Amino acid sequence: MTRSCVLSAQVEILRSNFRTLYRLHGEQVASYFGHSVAVTDVNGDGRHDLLVGAPLYMERRADRKLAEVGRVYLFLQPRSPHGLGTPSLLLTGTQLYGRFGSAIAPLGDLNRDGYNDVAVAAPYGGPSGRGQVLVFLGQSEGLSSYPSQVLDSPFPEGSGFGFSLRGAADIDDNGYPDLLVGAYGADKVAVYRAQPVVMATVQLLVQDSLNPAVKNCIMTKTPVSCFNIQMCIGVTGHNIPQKLRLNVELQLDRQKPRQGRRVLLLSSQQASATLNLDLGGRHSPICHNTTAFLRDEADFRDKLSPIVLSVNVSLQPEDGLAPALVLHGDTHVQEQTRIILDCGEDDLCVPQLHLTASVKGSPLLIGADNVLELQMEAANNGEGAYEAELAVYLPPGAHYMRALSNLEGFERLICNQKKENETKVVLCELGNPMKRNVRIGITMLVSVESLEEAGENVSFWLQIRSKNSQNPNSETVLLNVPVRAEAHVELRGNSFPAFLVVAAEEGDRENNLDDWGPKMEHTYELHNNGPGTVSGLRLSLHLPGQSQSSDLLYILDIQTQGGLQCSPQPSPNPHKSCDSAPCTVVQCELQEMVRGQRAMVTMLAFLQLPSLRQVGRDVDGRDPQRPLDQFVLQSQAWFNVSSLPYAVPALSLPTGEALVQTQLLRALEERDIPIWWVLVGVLGGLLLLTLLVLAMWKGGFFKRNRPPLEEDEETEE
Repeated sequence: MTRSCVLSAQVEILRSNFRTLYRLHGEQVASYFGHSVAVTDVNGDGRHDLLVGAPLYMERRADRKLAEVGRVYLFLQPRSPHGLGTPSLLLTGTQLYGRFGSAIAPLGDLNRDGYNDVAVAAPYGGPSGRGQVLVFLGQSEGLSSYPSQVLDSPFPEGSGFGFSLRGAADIDDNGYPDLLVGAYGADKVAVYRAQPVVMATVQLLVQDSLNPAVKNCIMTKTPVSCFNIQMCIGVTGHNIPQKLRLNVELQLDRQKPRQGRRVLLLSSQQASATLNLDLGGRHSPICHNTTAFLRDEADFRDKLSPIVLSVNVSLQPEDGLAPALVLHGDTHVQEQTRIILDCGEDDLCVPQLHLTASVKGSPLLIGADNVLELQMEAANNGEGAYEAELAVYLPPGAHYMRALSNLEGFERLICNQKKENETKVVLCELGNPMKRNVRIGITMLVSVESLEEAGENVSFWLQIRSKNSQNPNSETVLLNVPVRAEAHVELRGNSFPAFLVVAAEEGDRENNLDDWGPKMEHTYELHNNGPGTVSGLRLSLHLPGQSQSSDLLYILDIQTQGGLQCSPQPSPNPHKSCDSAPCTVVQCELQEMVRGQRAMVTMLAFLQLPSLRQVGRDVDGRDPQRPLDQFVLQSQAWFNVSSLPYAVPALSLPTGEALVQTQLLRALEERDIPIWWVLVGVLGGLLLLTLLVLAMWKGGFFKRNRPPLEEDEETEE
């Protein structure tokens, strides 16, 4: 009997004389606690248990809002005489306004497992709110928390499917209780007939361990380590058909990917097999034996984890349709075996892994093509380390190139680069197992770039890892590599042309200021060979010339390329002193110069010919009538850099200087050749010819015999 009070509804259990025995209170106002009640023994203890529905119960969701979903309370009757206490189980609906718990019906023992089952209705739940009925199976603890079957309404929306329920009646007399579901909105009742339940029993037998050293079978002329697998399958049930076919699927090493399984069937070399068994009318199980083998140790890595074997049993379809049966019991059974390891009497390998490391190629330079050489030594001073691998965690901007070891036959290590938690890591195989007292020298090459935001150091984390259960890893080693900035800036000078030839008479013209000589250029080129960028570059030029009438050079223009800014440009009279010699000083700046960038400054000037003779006469000890035949025009440049635009220390700041020279040559004066020089030359030549002829006559050169001709030989014959 249910009652409502000011705070919440309540359910009263009365004695036969209608006196109150127990009173149960709802937990929420207006939840309609007690709208539906049912009594049945769900835990098989011989005592009736109570289920109470509250279809308007509101649950507080994650967004802290209340949602009307409905709830069913299960009260298990205790063995003591203290009466019903707090609910043993709360079944809560999942669909908003579904009215879960509007009707509750005991179903009897649907699957004949010794526990009564229950149906709970949600008349406005399910797809499109058409209604839904959920079946919960009984068990020793009470009811299962999740439905074993969900019945959706076959009627249109608004039918109220599940508004009324009736179970525990065997309509078709097959020994299993059936269920009636009322839908008041459709004026119909749905009948659900329970199908016979087949209880399967499966036994899977396999030896506890596998010894790879024992090769007791032959497979295609190759000895392999094999073992036997036995499966025994039986069925029981009430009113099950005489013809009963089952599909039995055997899976070997099922926790591994299909291509990586460590054991295979000897007959097919596959990791699975399917059997079709007919168990109809049998009272004893059917047993089946098969042989499997352990693959060669070189074909797989995992030797530590157990090898899991499983058997799945299912009903075989009849003519493409599912049989009118329900399969329960041992539908999925698994056992496991393991590989025997060389780990002593306790069969437990405990390695002692140790790693040391150093680095070559530091510091790293920003902008350079850095290649680091990580030199490591990996050692195991304990028992075998299985699936041992070297893990090298790379900093941002680092890329794995290759790794070499000092092991004969394994000079090139097998390494793979992957990501772990957004960090690049290189994993190199060290052996499976990495045996006791093994020492491996490893050299790994890593390229590092994009260091502009790396800071003053980059870090490499290194560790040896294994899959052993105890002491599997080495201590972590940290390598900090400094990051620095450096740039090499080159300054080169060039004269065009490299030398000038001036006719003497041109240089001797005096007091003709409009008579300009040849044009010349002095060019200075800056080139940043990197690897870094430089900031605040200053270039100072000292050029020979003053733009005065007595100067040898007249500077016409200063031209720049590559972003150089020169100021001031040479004025008409920029008279300055450079080491006590008159010259023009030009200052140039470049705010930033990246790797590979070039910048040039060129001085264009004319040679003033009237000054050329005066330059020669001013030389001490020189004949004032004979000026210099050659001399040198020289300019000079210096540069320095104020900083490198990085947040790391610079190894050095670039500086340099260059010198450009132009050779000036004066052509010799043309002079008449004296007549007596010509006569002496001719007479000397005739005398030399006479002496030569006389010597040849004395030697008999003119008296030699002429060789006979062909005509003379024919005449003699």
